[in-house]
Amino acid sequence: MLTVILAEAEVELVPEEVAGHPAVRISAKDQNRRPTEILLDQNVHWQAIKQLQDGARRGRPDILQMTLLTLLESPLNKKGELSVVVHTRNNELIRVKPDTRLPRGEARFQGLFAKVLRDGRSHDKDALVWVEGVGEPAAVLQKAAKGPVVRLDEAGNTATPAQLASRGRDLTIVLGCFPSGGFSTAWKTAVPDVVSIWPEPLVAWAVAAEIVAGCRAAWT
Repeated sequence: MLTVILAEAEVELVPEEVAGHPAVRISAKDQNRRPTEILLDQNVHWQAIKQLQDGARRGRPDILQMTLLTLLESPLNKKGELSVVVHTRNNELIRVKPDTRLPRGEARFQGLFAKVLRDGRSHDKDALVWVEGVGEPAAVLQKAAKGPVVRLDEAGNTATPAQLASRGRDLTIVLGCFPSGGFSTAWKTAVPDVVSIWPEPLVAWAVAAEIVAGCRAAWT
């Protein structure tokens, strides 16, 4: 079983300090929600996000959407050999059932994850996506990791996805789900084993595709 932890995913509800910004208020009105009940989105809230600490990397639910779709639609997942966990910048631990069919459209995807962050789950019964808890990276690993744990970073030791897969049929990959910058100190401390599958930065969904394809080929 491959476990992929999408670490420090830049998905969050609009924080209070920018809830009154005109761009946020307009998009909240369009969604018939309060400003703090919608997702922060760099595409429409970029002026408000400038006021936030770490603003350059915040408000990117699109990265999570593309990466989750890549993982959940993979043959490895359809064979029942993949588990996906999301860790957000606010340390929420979000579980996603393997048979979840995520919305393809941006608006519906954002609506789904806004509900999950607001209510703790996607549905009142039989939730496909839910918040399991809140905790630092070490606690996330304790709950979710199986087998050797590897953190992916272009500055790590070089290895191919197939070489990673050879470490065992139980393997945990920590993949950054943010647009720029590096992992927090907490993740660096929790997972010191750092591997690079490519010498230059890649978008998260491209890395996800390489990893699941490599594991499927090695484990077939």
